[in-house]
Amino acid sequence: MSVSTVSKALNDNPSISTLTKERVVKLANEWNYIPNEAARHFKQSKSFTLGLVIPDLLDQFYVLAINGVEAVAGDNKYQVIVAQSHEDTEKEAQIIQNLISNRVDGVIIAISKNTKTTALFQRLEQTGIPVVFLSRSLNDPGFDSVVTDNKHAAELAIDYLIKKQHRRIAHLMGPKALGTSHLRHEAYRMALEKRGISYDPSLVKEIDFSVTQTDEVMEALFALPDPPTALFTFKSYVSLDALRFIKENYPQKLQQVAIVGFGNLPLIQYLDHKPSASIDENSFDMGIAAATLLLKHIENESDQPLPASTLHIPCKLIVHHS
Repeated sequence: MSVSTVSKALNDNPSISTLTKERVVKLANEWNYIPNEAARHFKQSKSFTLGLVIPDLLDQFYVLAINGVEAVAGDNKYQVIVAQSHEDTEKEAQIIQNLISNRVDGVIIAISKNTKTTALFQRLEQTGIPVVFLSRSLNDPGFDSVVTDNKHAAELAIDYLIKKQHRRIAHLMGPKALGTSHLRHEAYRMALEKRGISYDPSLVKEIDFSVTQTDEVMEALFALPDPPTALFTFKSYVSLDALRFIKENYPQKLQQVAIVGFGNLPLIQYLDHKPSASIDENSFDMGIAAATLLLKHIENESDQPLPASTLHIPCKLIVHHS
């Protein structure tokens, strides 16, 4: 048989008769034949591999997002290389260089908290490797991104807290280098003003996700003449740090201060003291959307690149206790 006939038979091509397929597969099994995927990929000028860069595998938000990416990748016969930046820009740059060297077909990344420029990602795209930002972005319209619908999320959180009679609502804002931090801060400000509550800059504190700084910020907030009675946080891990701080330092306020943060972590259901509510960002769906968007760019066969887009994933408020 010709090479092309054998190839089609092994790939179950409908143009090959059932008898021929059976004969080829039988002999392949007898000879323990294994297709040379590397050679196949080289011929197609593809590695059928996607790079996925996240800050921390211990964060359940990203674990669920990874599952979404892998679901889409697997359905399309792609493998996924997962790497952690550990919120380190140098580590992030090293990972990107390794992904370029390994000829991945595309990259999905949740940038580190200190990443401030798009130079790394421009280099990726200049080498023909499309990039999609996941959750965290730099607000550059030239890149694709998949993010939470921050405006809707803030309105859900603020509405919930106002209905609970809270008017002094503080915001623990993420690092200013992250575009997502500004989006969530602006959504918080607009949600307050829309409901007739004046924006108070003394109630907004930037945090870098470290326990030490969260403690310092919480101490500053509770030292105010009129301290907050509710917190709207950048993410649920910050909510948990804030909750621990209150429990250790102001236990009498533990039942009085309401906390709502981004990210409905599965572990919350097992806690004795829970945040009041969480914003479920549907990170699994975000992973699916990011992988689907990336594959559209990879499989685009036209002479012109597809225009960049930003997808806003709907979210919902999960109340943990009334």
